[in-house]
Amino acid sequence: MESQVLACLQATLSSEESTRKHAEEQLKQLFLVPEGGLSLARILLAQEVDLSQRQITFGPYSAGVLLQQYVNQHWTPASAGFQHPITPIEVKGQIRPLIFNGLSDPQRKIRLSAAFALSTIAKYDWPEDYPDLLSNLVSLLGGPPNSVHGAMRVISDFVRNDLSEDQLLPVVQDLLPAVLNILGDPERHSATTRAQTVSVFRQTMRMLETVKDEHSSSVKSAMDSLSPVWLNAFTQLLSLDAAEEVRKNWEELSIRIEIFRTFSLYHNAFPKYLHPHLQTYIPLSIQNLKSLLPSFHTFYLSNAEDSHELPSPTSDVGMLDPKIDITDLACAIFDFLTPAVRTKTAPSILIDGQGHGNEVMQGIVDVVLDYTQITRENEEEWMEDPNAFVIDEDDETEQYGIRTSGYDLIGSMMDKWSHPVTSILQSRVQQKVQESAGARSSGNPDWWKPLESALSLIGGVSDDLREILEDDEAAGKAQSFNVQFLFDEVVPGLLSQSETPFLQGRAFVFASQFASLLSDALAGQYLGAAVHVLDSRDVSVPVKISAVKTIKNFCRHVSPEIMQPQSRQILSLLLPLLPEITNETLYLVLETIRAVFALDTNLINGDSVIELASRIYDVWVKFTDDPVTTAIIEETFESLASLPDPSVAPALVRLIGPKLAEAISTPVDDDTVHIPGEAVQLANSLIRTRGGPLEPELIGSVTVAVMGVLRTTDDMDVIQVSSLKIDGISSGSDSLTVHPPIRRHDSEGNNGIHSIFHLLSRFLAPTFSESGGIFVGELIMHLFRKAGSVMAPVLPDLSRAVVGRLVTAQLPSFIQTLVLPFAYLFGTEYTTSTIDLLSSFSVPLPGGGEESGLEIVLAAWCEHSDTITGSWNIRVSDLGLSKLFAMSSSAQDQRLNGMVVRGDLVIDERNRDTIMTRSRTRNNPNQYTQIPFPLKAFKLILKDVQSEPGAKGKGKKVDYDIEEDDGDEDWDDDDLLAGGGDGVGEFDYLSSWLDDKGGNENDAQDDDEDLKSDPLAQIDMGQHLTDILRQAYMNESGNIHQMIDNLTEVEKKTLREVLTLA
Repeated sequence: MESQVLACLQATLSSEESTRKHAEEQLKQLFLVPEGGLSLARILLAQEVDLSQRQITFGPYSAGVLLQQYVNQHWTPASAGFQHPITPIEVKGQIRPLIFNGLSDPQRKIRLSAAFALSTIAKYDWPEDYPDLLSNLVSLLGGPPNSVHGAMRVISDFVRNDLSEDQLLPVVQDLLPAVLNILGDPERHSATTRAQTVSVFRQTMRMLETVKDEHSSSVKSAMDSLSPVWLNAFTQLLSLDAAEEVRKNWEELSIRIEIFRTFSLYHNAFPKYLHPHLQTYIPLSIQNLKSLLPSFHTFYLSNAEDSHELPSPTSDVGMLDPKIDITDLACAIFDFLTPAVRTKTAPSILIDGQGHGNEVMQGIVDVVLDYTQITRENEEEWMEDPNAFVIDEDDETEQYGIRTSGYDLIGSMMDKWSHPVTSILQSRVQQKVQESAGARSSGNPDWWKPLESALSLIGGVSDDLREILEDDEAAGKAQSFNVQFLFDEVVPGLLSQSETPFLQGRAFVFASQFASLLSDALAGQYLGAAVHVLDSRDVSVPVKISAVKTIKNFCRHVSPEIMQPQSRQILSLLLPLLPEITNETLYLVLETIRAVFALDTNLINGDSVIELASRIYDVWVKFTDDPVTTAIIEETFESLASLPDPSVAPALVRLIGPKLAEAISTPVDDDTVHIPGEAVQLANSLIRTRGGPLEPELIGSVTVAVMGVLRTTDDMDVIQVSSLKIDGISSGSDSLTVHPPIRRHDSEGNNGIHSIFHLLSRFLAPTFSESGGIFVGELIMHLFRKAGSVMAPVLPDLSRAVVGRLVTAQLPSFIQTLVLPFAYLFGTEYTTSTIDLLSSFSVPLPGGGEESGLEIVLAAWCEHSDTITGSWNIRVSDLGLSKLFAMSSSAQDQRLNGMVVRGDLVIDERNRDTIMTRSRTRNNPNQYTQIPFPLKAFKLILKDVQSEPGAKGKGKKVDYDIEEDDGDEDWDDDDLLAGGGDGVGEFDYLSSWLDDKGGNENDAQDDDEDLKSDPLAQIDMGQHLTDILRQAYMNESGNIHQMIDNLTEVEKKTLREVLTLA
């Protein structure tokens, strides 16, 4: 059979199309034969067969490529790509050893092909069906280099699989010692293979970390045995002169990169093993980078004629990333040092006896300055691609790279030792200024790079430095950092340095980063210089981009009075750029335009907004498929609509409204299917933060278009954003009750409310997706809030529709949103009429029988009340619940007392001291008590009164200073974020923030201006709930004392605090 397969493989290389097609069809049939995979494995290992047929690097047909496909498709049903027939067990037993032998093949391509196939097999077969795999791999590691190469490729994939504790044990005991021997044998094994051993060790550590909590003693035992030998090996390797090692073999870099990446994992997962060695590893990291600095200059920085290109890797390409850079090592070291300099052992390493930064801290600053210089590759890429320059140099994008990691390291040190670091920065910046001047005089073409790096670093920590300088001024101390020296002696001369555009641009950006420290006159001069550059035709693109960044930064740091003389010209220069730019450059310009008119709020009026909005809308039309662009434009329109000039918003709506209505209503195809949803999003930005009546044009054009789309579309994204538009109109103003477009009648005599009701009926239908209709409840609630009596005609039918959907709803978040409208009505003056309405009809249940609307709503509400999200929604639920509790306890409505709802979880042997997973709950469903509604409301109010910021007893200081015991004191690692000498750590600030904010921040409903002005928002909910409870107790309402007997001890304790605290 092998001869037939070989003939087919040979035929796939034929120049005759018909021959190739016929051979390809025959090869497809190969997978249907039980011995097909076996034949491919034999061909792969056949030394007499031509390499192009065993494994080729082009085209889809070779024994190696086909074997991998065969294993993916026919080895096991557990594979995502499985197709019948499955490989017979006896054939698998023959294929495995053949492929394993391929790991030792003389040809590297064959070894890699065999490794790919064996890795896939191991994922499914080890250990049950392939028990000797690991021992065989370990044996192979003691063989010749080719065998080691093949085995390591499988092992590197093998340890990425999720292994159980039992499977991890042989990896730790048998595999890692053999791997460590390879790392320590540079004479027999390549640097890349040795680097791979460190990667395998790191991946094993990751697996140990995942089972650390469940098997703490086993993991501790493993780490106790592993760490000393591996860390000792790392110390020996890092102690070798890095420059000499790399001179002999460039790929030696990969070993150091993997070691420092492993240190970072140690710090995060097992810091107790690493921290005692930081006294060694921090200086070694600096030593490695300083040793490699001449190579970094030669291969990365220098533009001199004798500069060199990077060496290319020669061995084992494909084992690790074939691109091995000194910059990768620098990033790995900076990433390791960033948390290391914040540990408890760091002060003894970085600070001298007088509290100043010692030579180690100075060394860290030096290597960051050296390795964050602009490379030749940066220069070439940034000159050719403005977007690359923007994203690499944007402080807000946090694009990962050597500058980001280096500046994070300096910032990490400044957080702990601001003055020692600032003192070193002051010294080094002055040194770089002098050295750059000398290099320039001597004709060095790279003279500007150290100075640009220094200004970039100082600008990168400008927020910290400004704070330090402000503290110095407040304390009457001399300035810790002399920024004025740079503005007097350095920066002015660089603004016209056109032959070094990146240094020229850096000078502008630097000035803007410290604009708040400049006098108004000097800030105006720098801003004017940036505007002049923007207007000049003879300035390079990087400098123009830097000028735009400068203007954007000035908007953050200066007063409107400084910007106003320049703002109109700035817009006139930025707006024409919009049609010509894309991606990151476009984002920067759009954000700068917004920053300018947001600072100078008098710049835009009803006339000037037309040109501005038209140009920005044209950009939106061009880039509706770019989520970043559309998000920035939405924020821009939102800011425009919120400007104080009352003529701006109406003019904006008159211009944009019809265009958006057309975009929403236009039929779509595969390329434009996203446009209606994006258009609705943009329309939402026009109403999101505005109060007062909305323009008739907005409601009459955009809203009508939105409702037309909602009647027919099945696109869930469009439905979600369109619902926000309707919700925004209903909650954002009183427009529903005052605007003719909502009150007007259509051809069938229906007003706007009836049209919305028909839409709601569609979303409440049992066939409609629950996740797609998640917005329905809040929309109805806001209709109740704003529409008033206009809703009366549809209220009965709407209530029946909501209750009917509640009966079949499954998704908790959907159920929560459906009960909100009723919770809102219960909390208003319509409490009794709402109870009457819900009691007036019954709804059939899926399991048979029927219940009243009131029973269904109260049952769903009580079951899901404690998981309702959104600060406003929680207040609605609390107010409605307290109103019903007060009515029931005072016997105002006996119907509530007769309602039975779900109570507390029944604790028994099945769930006691057991984490109830989904599978356990499915097999043994939780049981709950059944209790009267007033008692359930009582329990829920007691729970909520504790979480409300204004609740009595909330201000009591809870003593969290208790001894922690996780069952293994050996895992009590150093406090990684422990404070310095002030006794206050970062977690202390976090704790105080949670105490002050009540843990309910970052809630969009907190920032909704309309909701904040609603009377409900003015209620002190904590005090209100407290008053309700006290009144019920003092009046001995209903059977309050009997209910108290049915409270848990925790609930009784809460009640005692509420009743006794003043």
